[in-house]
Amino acid sequence: MFSLDPDFLRTFLAISETGSFGAAGEKVNKTQSTVSAQMKRLEEIVGVPLFEREGRRNVLTLDGLKLLEYAASMVRLNDEALRAFQPVEMSGNLRLGAIDEYAQAFMPGTLRTFGAAHPAVQVEVITGSTAQLRDMLAEGELDAAIISCRAGDSEMEMLRADRLHWIGGEGTSAHFADPLPFCAWSVGCSWREMASAALARDGRDWRLAVATSNAALIGLTVRDGLGVAVAPSWFVSPGLRILEEMDARYPLGIAEIGIKRSTSAANPMLDAFIAHVKSELSSPALAA
Repeated sequence: MFSLDPDFLRTFLAISETGSFGAAGEKVNKTQSTVSAQMKRLEEIVGVPLFEREGRRNVLTLDGLKLLEYAASMVRLNDEALRAFQPVEMSGNLRLGAIDEYAQAFMPGTLRTFGAAHPAVQVEVITGSTAQLRDMLAEGELDAAIISCRAGDSEMEMLRADRLHWIGGEGTSAHFADPLPFCAWSVGCSWREMASAALARDGRDWRLAVATSNAALIGLTVRDGLGVAVAPSWFVSPGLRILEEMDARYPLGIAEIGIKRSTSAANPMLDAFIAHVKSELSSPALAA
């Protein structure tokens, strides 16, 4: 018993619509010689001629007309069966918040991979401080936010943990100044709190050189020698360096990044996005 190949039947249907082997080939993305070979084999399988010439057109014989209805049904069922096992295409909008330094370091890669996998989902990214993003979550203005973890957080899923370092500019010596010029993250940032606590333990005087939630501004002021900052090693870019002597004298703690949802309700789009975030932010071991 022979089988009717759905690919052959799809070509057969294209010829019945266009009346031309060449035009059918363009429709199903095959060369005219491939179309001819498929139809020759299809006629061998059913054992009867399926086409006859009528002027410049290829028209169906009576047996061809008989096969037409079967072919249409078989191709349709074939396509329906394949779609039944394909993931449902998601579409809609996601509103994501992220602390500026996390967005700058990790969001471009995440948005690129997520967009390629789910082109029908539109992602809006809003940056701000931890306090601002928590308020937006509480008001339902965000679906989720990537923020620093803190003790007692409910429904917070940790994504990454990094050791904090003192960061200075290449060729600059702001860390020798007294009081120490500190390029600090905004009030409420756990990184800022760990840095001020470390300086207080050693009795080191310091002053604010700048206080902002803008990662680019922190990087520029430190690079220009206007002060020092604290951040994980992934924050270090050309023109910046880890101040090992500061790390030794004023040791800092661990920075944990997490994602917090605005609601526990099921959201397949958010689940898919979080999977991409995890892939982008994952670290095999705690960064040195």
